Amino acid sequence: MSETNSPLPREVADAYVDELIALDPVTGTYLGVAESSSRLPDFSPAGQEALAELARTTLARLAEAERRPGGDSDVERRCARLLRERLTAELAVHEADEGLRSVGNMGTAAHSVREVFTLTPTQTDEDWARIAERLRAVPAAFAGYRESLSLGLEREL
Repeated sequence: MSETNSPLPREVADAYVDELIALDPVTGTYLGVAESSSRLPDFSPAGQEALAELARTTLARLAEAERRPGGDSDVERRCARLLRERLTAELAVHEADEGLRSVGNMGTAAHSVREVFTLTPTQTDEDWARIAERLRAVPAAFAGYRESLSLGLEREL
């Protein structure tokens, strides 16, 4: 991609959010993206790796964007710093295998699945159809979560 076609940091951040919502529809629901309200994330090790790969790819895009003319403006620098900090922290959590031992009374995949139904809109028949579709995805979501926890046990985490 040429320097004039490469995105600025805020454009990288926007693209990251779009790609994140595709991998983690619960985040989409938190952000009010109706199209994501019929799906659940892949909580399996493969799903966690996909999120980590998105973070790595985004960090590489961000480094390129900062070198682009205009990428060093105050607003672009602040955006880049925030995104880099967030993604670097997420990668550190991933590399520590935290997703393979995520059990507790708050903040686990199980809580995320339960909580998202309280945030999903319920005003229209279409909303309820999305809820029904999301409910059908619960067994697969929990199977992925169970797969992650089993791998954590296997690794004695």
